[in-house]
Amino acid sequence: MKNNLSENIFKLVSQESIDSLIKLDVIDEKIKSQFLFNDLLLNSCNHSTFITDRTGKILWVNDNFCSNTGYSRKEILNKNPRILKSGKHTEKFYTELWNTILQGEIWQGVITNKTKNGTLIDEVLKIVPVHDEKNNISYFLVHKENITDKLKIDEALTESYIKYEELSYLINQSPAIGFLFQANEKRYVEFVTDNIKKFGYTLEDFYSQELTFDDIIFEEDRENVIKDMLSKIESGYERFEQQFRVITKSGEVRWVDSHLYVRLGEEDKVTHVQSVILDSTARKIAEEEAKTQFEQLMQADKMIALGTLVSGVAHEINNPNNFVILNIPIIEKVWFKVLPILEQHYEENGDFYVGDKLKFSKIKESMPLLLGGINDGALRIKNIVEDLKSFARKETPNFEQDVNLNKVIQTSVNLTANLVSKSTDNFKVKYSQVPIIIKGNKQRLEQVIINLIENSCQALTERNQLIRITISKDNKFGYVSVEDEGSGMKKEELKKITDPFFTTKRNKGGTGLGLSIASKIIMQHKGSLSFSSEHGVGTKATIKIPR
Repeated sequence: MKNNLSENIFKLVSQESIDSLIKLDVIDEKIKSQFLFNDLLLNSCNHSTFITDRTGKILWVNDNFCSNTGYSRKEILNKNPRILKSGKHTEKFYTELWNTILQGEIWQGVITNKTKNGTLIDEVLKIVPVHDEKNNISYFLVHKENITDKLKIDEALTESYIKYEELSYLINQSPAIGFLFQANEKRYVEFVTDNIKKFGYTLEDFYSQELTFDDIIFEEDRENVIKDMLSKIESGYERFEQQFRVITKSGEVRWVDSHLYVRLGEEDKVTHVQSVILDSTARKIAEEEAKTQFEQLMQADKMIALGTLVSGVAHEINNPNNFVILNIPIIEKVWFKVLPILEQHYEENGDFYVGDKLKFSKIKESMPLLLGGINDGALRIKNIVEDLKSFARKETPNFEQDVNLNKVIQTSVNLTANLVSKSTDNFKVKYSQVPIIIKGNKQRLEQVIINLIENSCQALTERNQLIRITISKDNKFGYVSVEDEGSGMKKEELKKITDPFFTTKRNKGGTGLGLSIASKIIMQHKGSLSFSSEHGVGTKATIKIPR
């Protein structure tokens, strides 16, 4: 019959040890002899193992115990395991441990022990009570595994993870959005930071390959951005910068600064591109506003200079023009007084020449028209000069003037007559039958109307296309509309028409400031400037100002 005590002890070793022990048909009367007999077997265990009696006195240790703690068998045998206490645990901890095993239950947990040289080690400890034939506890079999290195690795991993989480948090809270995309034609995104949600996108939008890096680039910029990127990569750039517009998921257009870094793989072949983009829309708007203010200052300076120039030119023009205006009535009187004498001579002697190759029969009919034309032309010159002087006059803006919208349009039409005549044969103005008086600044309103007329002229593609100006009113507002049959605008262009520096006429010298300034002027009048347009059909601008 097998020794039950021996079997019970060695059931607590590894399964391999158990299998080996069961095959042994050995009966020892003394448990100590059994320990010695199986010493080689227990020493083959990979972990520390020792046996104590019921009081805790160490009866046996394996080789791993000695190497792990630094104690020799001679030093440790007959000692109490408290020699390994680290001071890291409370008395309550040890009391609960002993209460558990003395009740015949297995205790298992993590404990910090101290080696002979004072080094603290963390171990998984398992204490199994061993019972005799009468079911009394005779010994404790203790198995412990040094997990110090494992815990250090776990702590390092935990610390690394915490740092990663902190870094991820900082990145996701920062304005910078990071991309890692493939350096091929598809440019699939392999990584993007969580804060891409600032643009309305989700990680899944990219990881599902539903979207590529190209897809977030604004359509008008996309071709040039990709072309520039590929050119720099092919030229060997390791890092470079780009500035372009992106489109958010909601359709909003934003400016970004992109810092790109090239990644190389095997044989120094470019495999990926890393892009860190920063939303620069606010800065771009600030820059554009600064440019707008600068342009306005420049324009104001030009207007001051123009006012001085116009004043001098007006004087030089008005003097001879006044002679014409004053002398035309005199010439008309002289003509009608000599006309009977000339007619009598014509009846008596027949037709004759007056001046160089002008027959009297022709000149007597056209002379009144010629004199009337000269007078009308001189008056027109006078009106244009006065309008120009008024338009260029330096003054502090007064938005409480009583302004007649009909006169604003009339002045604006006079000042743009030359441009209109060069642009279209179909120009119409529908004045209000009754004066429409509003509170505002005549000079500033003329500036707006002139700008709208100029835009309409530039939008025309054929001379037969119409430009029509209409003045109207209701009980609360005065209205001026300027419409044309020009090229019109696309919806996305129409949305940005009053944005500073946006223009569809860049190739014609447009700055994109005119309508931005015009919109602000109308706002100063507590009114609104709105646009409707259809691409290829035409555009209509409507000014609405309180009466």
